[in-house]
Amino acid sequence: MATERTLVIKTRVTLDAGTGNHRLQFWVHEAINIEPYCFVYQRFPPPPGSATPDDRFTNIASSSDMAEYQHTSPAAGEVFFRLSSGDLLYRSVDLLNNFVLTLQEDVQDLLRNLHRLDEIGTENTYNYTI
Repeated sequence: MATERTLVIKTRVTLDAGTGNHRLQFWVHEAINIEPYCFVYQRFPPPPGSATPDDRFTNIASSSDMAEYQHTSPAAGEVFFRLSSGDLLYRSVDLLNNFVLTLQEDVQDLLRNLHRLDEIGTENTYNYTI
């Protein structure tokens, strides 16, 4: 039997008056039977003159990303990791709205794929001898 999972993602959009960019902040508000760390980031070396690594959002986690990537910071020797929030800048509202639609679709895909994996795990196993 498949596990019921829920992810509730909240968003906030603001306008940066100085640059005119639209800022999209998103985070997992509620996670039931799933880790809230569903946003994948890639860590790059710090830019010149900084000691802080450059972490960049790359995608919504797939089912394999959820199993493979550690949360909060990358594992030793790895560059990818997962967080429960994101903060992105867009030059236009259209680009921002397109991303929000993609965000919704990808989160639904993640939940649907995890559900399918649960169902596969409960099906009968058959052995064949050739």
